[in-house]
Amino acid sequence: MVKKKISFFIDSLGGGGAERVVSVLCTELISKGYDVDILMLQKREIAYHLPEKVSLYYVQDMPVTTKYGKITRIVFEIWNRFRFRVYVPILRRLGYQKYPKWNETSFYLYSQFVLPYREYLRKNPDSTAFGFLIRSNIALLMAAKWTGVKAVFCERNNPVRPDMPVNIMRIRDKVYKCCDAAVFQTEEEREYYTKLRCDSAVIPNPIKEGLPERYDGERRHEIVNFCRMNAQKNLKLLIDAFELLLKDYPDYTLRIYGRGEEKENLKKYIAEKKLNKSIFLEDFASNIHEIIRDAKMFVSTSDYEGLSNSMIEAMAIGMPCVCTDCAGGGAKMMIQDHENGILVPVGDKQAVCDGMVEIINDNELEKKLSINASDVKNQLCVERIVSQWEKMI
Repeated sequence: MVKKKISFFIDSLGGGGAERVVSVLCTELISKGYDVDILMLQKREIAYHLPEKVSLYYVQDMPVTTKYGKITRIVFEIWNRFRFRVYVPILRRLGYQKYPKWNETSFYLYSQFVLPYREYLRKNPDSTAFGFLIRSNIALLMAAKWTGVKAVFCERNNPVRPDMPVNIMRIRDKVYKCCDAAVFQTEEEREYYTKLRCDSAVIPNPIKEGLPERYDGERRHEIVNFCRMNAQKNLKLLIDAFELLLKDYPDYTLRIYGRGEEKENLKKYIAEKKLNKSIFLEDFASNIHEIIRDAKMFVSTSDYEGLSNSMIEAMAIGMPCVCTDCAGGGAKMMIQDHENGILVPVGDKQAVCDGMVEIINDNELEKKLSINASDVKNQLCVERIVSQWEKMI
């Protein structure tokens, strides 16, 4: 007998922590008999395995059939033409350098995303819908109003992240109050939303299954990170800290695996510092854990995070970790300083370097961090985490 329908709303499945969590939840919930749909804002290559039974919807392919919806979209097109042919040129002539982006307004989100999503939800009024990432959360909560669907928003990052457009944050803070429930990765995230009057839960990310066992031999002289290469990760800080390390440990190398908008800038930064023979930027690797398991340590220098998947996966395979105690609270939730990892202040390259040096010079500390870190595999096993998500359905 098929259980209740579950719908996941997300920007895409093109890679990233939230996207991986959705893929894991889909796989496990379908195996438990749930009917699962995924609705996406963008068409991108899917980076994670999904069961054949999951149904995929892309918002641009979803119809808007109601008379109200069709009229709204006609009004949107008229306003869109007026905006670019009249409104924006006038602002430019008046000397304005910046004005709200069209895709950061309520009208844009409503006409492009909410209308087709609402038609979907009205056809599935008994479902539970989970939103992942801010625009998908907004679209879901706006669409779910008066449909009878239980709508749950899932916060996946620091709520006050500096790169988030002001308009989107204003819309978010109004719309999130309409949720039926909320899921957070850390207590620090939940504390931000004190005005919510709904059920909520703190559910960490599940650890990917099939990870290699902890490496127990002599580790090679390489420091690693694997992540989405964007400004949030502050990889320039990692490069700067490693540059300090090289003065006393010239036989070490740094390898960073991943993709992202900052990759070309990082290549130039490394070249400017003439560190091409010591620092290497590699592509995303599906077998990353096998590649890095015997490296000396994993180092994360993020300015803010929810709960970093790369951090907990590195811990799960027993890698000694040095991580910034960044906003969002994920690192300090999982790491007890000098017990199962090392926490360092955000933005402090000397502290990052000192943390790496500690591990290099202290074999006993390295082994203790490795053994204790690997216990996270049991704490965050898929079965345990999925059971917590089921309580929100």
